[in-house]
Amino acid sequence: MITPGDIANRHLLPASGLANASLLGTRSVRVVVAEEWGSSVAGQLLTSCLVNVLCRQVGIISRIEVVATPTATLISLPGIAVPAAFPSSLEQLAAWAVKDRIPFRIGATDSVVDYMIMIGAKLPQHSVASRQVLVVIGDGWRAWIGEGSRAPRLVSPRSTNPLGPFFAASLASGEIFKRSRGILRGRYLTAAGFSLWTGRSSEEWGELEDGPELAGLSLPATHVVGAGAVGNALAYVIASAQFAHGYVIPIDDDIYDGTNLNRCTLAGWHDQEHDKVESIARMLSATNVGVFPFPGSIKEYVTDEKIGLRPDVAAKVNQLEFDVVVSCVDKRTARQDVQGLWPSLLLGGSTLDLQAKTNVYGLWPGAACLACHNPAERDGDKVRALEVKLRNMPSDQRRRYLEDNGLNAAAIEDYLVGAQCGGLGEAILKSFATRPSAQFSVGFVSLGAGALLGAALFQQTIFRGHALKRADMTSFNYLNGNSFDAGLGYDPSCELGCYSDLPNT
Repeated sequence: MITPGDIANRHLLPASGLANASLLGTRSVRVVVAEEWGSSVAGQLLTSCLVNVLCRQVGIISRIEVVATPTATLISLPGIAVPAAFPSSLEQLAAWAVKDRIPFRIGATDSVVDYMIMIGAKLPQHSVASRQVLVVIGDGWRAWIGEGSRAPRLVSPRSTNPLGPFFAASLASGEIFKRSRGILRGRYLTAAGFSLWTGRSSEEWGELEDGPELAGLSLPATHVVGAGAVGNALAYVIASAQFAHGYVIPIDDDIYDGTNLNRCTLAGWHDQEHDKVESIARMLSATNVGVFPFPGSIKEYVTDEKIGLRPDVAAKVNQLEFDVVVSCVDKRTARQDVQGLWPSLLLGGSTLDLQAKTNVYGLWPGAACLACHNPAERDGDKVRALEVKLRNMPSDQRRRYLEDNGLNAAAIEDYLVGAQCGGLGEAILKSFATRPSAQFSVGFVSLGAGALLGAALFQQTIFRGHALKRADMTSFNYLNGNSFDAGLGYDPSCELGCYSDLPNT
């Protein structure tokens, strides 16, 4: 049975375009890795990331099998300090991520599986014991997925860039999810390729333009505000890029709960109740990326002493100068706080149902800032409405209501009667009143948003002036496989008044 705090809760909720989750049955998946791909960085990045996301689809997938030739593990894995040889290291990864929620094994069983995912190549038809076969390829800045009959031939892995492999993993896990749960509109991908360098798509792998390598380059100091699912995915990309130098400051005042595990790819079973910034810092540190995790809000970060922050970054922040900031927060008030830093470069990543999106803010006159179209939540109204509701309840009914919602009834009662010790109750009441309602979310969409965000970040910093000029908003819709760039105009009602500095306004 799925409970409100369970890992499967969020991706079984209703979502636009998806069939009713109560009607689905679980499906089995076999991942088969071509030998050339299994012994490459690109192939191991793709396979490990795919396993990381698939094993979190509790209630959708019944079991996972991985078939690959044993070889040395060439990459770092989230949560695994000393990985076994590939592919046995994937068994460690799945156990770390979700314990035993989905049965996982290395090697194929004799049974027919529902889905076969071929990484890097198509097997001869007689060796395929599955009901549906998908081929997936990810290398450099490119990703491709499709049915076996339309797969490109003889694609060899050449790059160590995680962007293409991670985006390919998001496509493959997305197709398994869609085909298992069912869609009411959109389409299943039978031949679809994407370039994260140009933003263009094609059914033909050879028509997708690749971009430059990342390994050995340097990523400037980057503040990442929000360490949830999209923040996890971005940090996953950065940690896997093999940068010679990099420095990241993740900022978040929240902790992981059980529902976060379905989409936070750097958080494992034992990270529940821990600060979200901890798992990000762990992965970045393990890959020699400098990191200063801050378990607080952006307002607290600005005023904090920030002991241990790299001196050059601290000197600028103390003067309220921010160079590169990435927003991965979902509350509108928090987005306004981030925009209030007025950094030199501001990017944002977000998800909505089966859409992933990344924006680059304010690079030219007329472009939106992060506060545009994001009016602050009126938390005070919500708190007052809840307080009135509670006061109007009979005491026995009020206590049952508070306890059923996991709240400290005694502390809230103290607050309602005006006791001097009611400060704790007031804080609990505010947190409960402003808590967002549970919404549909699933790991492959967050992973895709992180890949899009990483691509935009690297193009705007490392490759600025060399990358193809892109529009300020990039979106990918997993329901129909559509990728597009578009402009994002400013909001005349922007509460921070960014439009007031534009000509002729």
